[in-house]
Amino acid sequence: MNILVTYISMTGRNEKIAKHLLDYLEEHNADVTLEQMIETDAFALDSYDAVIVETYTYNDGEIPDEAQDFYDDLKDVDLNHTKFAVLGSSSKQHLHFGRAVDYFTMQLNSSNGEQVADSVKIDQDPDEDDFRRVDQLADYVLKSLK
Repeated sequence: MNILVTYISMTGRNEKIAKHLLDYLEEHNADVTLEQMIETDAFALDSYDAVIVETYTYNDGEIPDEAQDFYDDLKDVDLNHTKFAVLGSSSKQHLHFGRAVDYFTMQLNSSNGEQVADSVKIDQDPDEDDFRRVDQLADYVLKSLK
């Protein structure tokens, strides 16, 4: 099981979640690559068995500037049914809570990916319940690869 976890983090919140995912997936015998999204080549995603994309939502429901190139490249990628899941942090104080998670989910589906877990949106810093939902997302990804 070759899984990519790609993330973008401004405050360190998503990095913490990504590292939690890395540990959880490795404990379940997955071969995991952890990359910051700015270093991820969207055209290489189909070389993985599964991809987990983690983003934050910026400003008024926007994709972060550092993730924009990756997002734009996804429009020209055929994921060839690569399995994927999306998660990310945001703030419920904003009108468009977690909108970037929705944008990435829609784009990965449009790029011929196979969504294997419901997207997870986390309000600000993750708590124990949030980490359980992250673990559940990881379990769905792992189960889809068996």
